[in-house]
Amino acid sequence: MNPEDPVGLLRRMLEIYSPSGKEEQIASFIEEELGRLGFEAVRRDKAGNVYGEIGSGSYSVLLCGHMDTVPGWVPVKQKDDRLYGRGAVDAKSSLAAMISAAAMLRSKLQDQGKVIVAGVVDEEGKAQGIRQLLREDLRAECAIFGEPSGLKNITFAYKGHVSLQIVCETQTGHVGAQHLFDNAVEVAFDLWRRLKDLCGEYKSPHGIFYSLSPSLLGMNSQRTTGGVPDKCLLEIDLRLPPKFSSEKAVEIVKEVIERLLDEKGSISVSLQVKDRVEPFVARRDTIVMESLKEAILEITGEPAKFLRKTGTGDMNIFGAERKIPVATYGPGDARLSHTCCEYIEIPEYLASIQVYKKTVEKILSKAKSF
Repeated sequence: MNPEDPVGLLRRMLEIYSPSGKEEQIASFIEEELGRLGFEAVRRDKAGNVYGEIGSGSYSVLLCGHMDTVPGWVPVKQKDDRLYGRGAVDAKSSLAAMISAAAMLRSKLQDQGKVIVAGVVDEEGKAQGIRQLLREDLRAECAIFGEPSGLKNITFAYKGHVSLQIVCETQTGHVGAQHLFDNAVEVAFDLWRRLKDLCGEYKSPHGIFYSLSPSLLGMNSQRTTGGVPDKCLLEIDLRLPPKFSSEKAVEIVKEVIERLLDEKGSISVSLQVKDRVEPFVARRDTIVMESLKEAILEITGEPAKFLRKTGTGDMNIFGAERKIPVATYGPGDARLSHTCCEYIEIPEYLASIQVYKKTVEKILSKAKSF
């Protein structure tokens, strides 16, 4: 593969199936490509994240994308200007564009500043990659995260989320005597209905981004003796608006459970928090945001738009801990993420490389005046 062929780089990345937890092959490929493209200090950490550096100097820009995808193979093919494959949008195109942009700067940076490209694991899972990156104490003055915002847009805010597992247990008996027993499935569904109703009280007139949004992701029951169901597991995801902490969300769920138990003393309910990420809103008056805005205008001829996303990204975790200027940007239509026909428009992908490149140049130029 031509090391200066960004479309070839992306296609090869798409051809490597890398759902969360199975990133070894793509990590090895990216590690090799970074070395071939002239990156320095190429390494892999114990979580499986891959790093490479371009340039040197006191000011460092982190370009961070994720290597993993959701499960489900999408055949890789090019049709006209569209390149199909799992991760074409979310978010191998962003990571490939970051690698290509940094490689283009290799002969220009010298001691003007450093670009660190990080390909992290498990973004679609429990974010083990970005958490390990933070433990590595990687130094950077600002960061851009690669996710599909669309060529002319910048994502500055994400909702948070809480993943819950709730188990409802009851006494069981013969189905013919079902009137004598609480049905665990019915109890669990009643609990879900109550939780959804209570979340509705936190619906905002300003739209879903500012509302507490519950989703029932799974429901599994058990009939221990073949009678009335006596155990039912609920998997629930709560999406959190700004300033709505995960702790507050968990307290709301506990309130619903306690009310149900008060009414039905013969049942038991257990709650487990499987994962939590706080909502995050980045400042829009920083060196990263200003540089991205200027670069988008110069490359596309149109002013950038700022987006609030109802999902959650690695920027949430990194931005909350590091307190440095951050933004999320990348090519692709986010509505295609996780779908069975995921594709990227090649001209948009190529233009995004120029946006990343110009943004880094502007950041380092502005940093000199500090």
